[in-house]
Amino acid sequence: MKKYLRPLGSVAVAAIFVLAVFLLYHKLKTYSIAEIRESLGQISYGRIGASIALTVVNYMILVGYDWLALKAINKSLPLPRVGLVSFVGQAVSYNFGALLGGTTVRYRFYSAWGFSVSEVVRLVLMLAVTFWVGALGLCGLIFMVAPPVIPLELSGKMPIADMRVLGVLLFLVACSYMTLCFVVRKPIHVFGKEFVFPSPRIAVAQALVAGVDIVTAAACMYVLLPGESGISFITFLPGYLMAQVAVVLSHIPGGVGVFELVILHLTQTVDERTVFAAVLIFRIVYFIIPLLVAVALLALYEARQRRMLRRAYDSIVQRLWSNRP
Repeated sequence: MKKYLRPLGSVAVAAIFVLAVFLLYHKLKTYSIAEIRESLGQISYGRIGASIALTVVNYMILVGYDWLALKAINKSLPLPRVGLVSFVGQAVSYNFGALLGGTTVRYRFYSAWGFSVSEVVRLVLMLAVTFWVGALGLCGLIFMVAPPVIPLELSGKMPIADMRVLGVLLFLVACSYMTLCFVVRKPIHVFGKEFVFPSPRIAVAQALVAGVDIVTAAACMYVLLPGESGISFITFLPGYLMAQVAVVLSHIPGGVGVFELVILHLTQTVDERTVFAAVLIFRIVYFIIPLLVAVALLALYEARQRRMLRRAYDSIVQRLWSNRP
């Protein structure tokens, strides 16, 4: 059965990608390239600069994911190394997916620093837990305080009419994890694997780091929207969160098509060309530029590792040569 799951998963991802691109094309096919280029020119340098500044802050916050994951598995590394693996891992993960890029990059770094395979697996698991605890908790809190309006075409199809009820359920899921971290101190076994809940202090920090990360990332996108959109940040935030969750669940590298589709639906009162232009700049600022920097850092790291291996090899050869009879 397992041998069929992998190809079926790939087919499902490909189908979601094709569907998302088709729906996105259907929304934008009435606009020409010249009209979209004109919309790009309407986004001021000030808004682009604000998005870049928030992106820098956000990637600094993302270091907290790896830092807390290391604490949770009782490991430690110097902050520069944590910052390096976090930045490169997140940038690659955002563009190529967590499984295809982020996990591979992290395994490359952590294994070179002496981590075992099981330790890397536990660390990656804690990264995922941190995101979902923050996402569910923040989404639940927002739905309770400022529930989004369900579109008319979906209102009759939703199993829960009042979004506040959904907010309570999501918030309870996040609180359940926090409670388990406070109560359960012994390892538990899930599917034959041992899992240890982090300490209460780490669990609280996970929720805070993930929540601040999501809010800051949403602000990176929000500042690019036109001021006359009439959409408040508190209204935009749950829609952005929904877009990010859809991207994570779809497993499409970079969420191409899916993210744009959700944001366009969220901002349907705004000119679609302007929104698409804002999303395009957001992708360049938040995804492409960090990826280029990450690739450069990874190349420098690999070159440095090769030089160190070469020096070690030359030292061994020289020592053997000098000790020959």
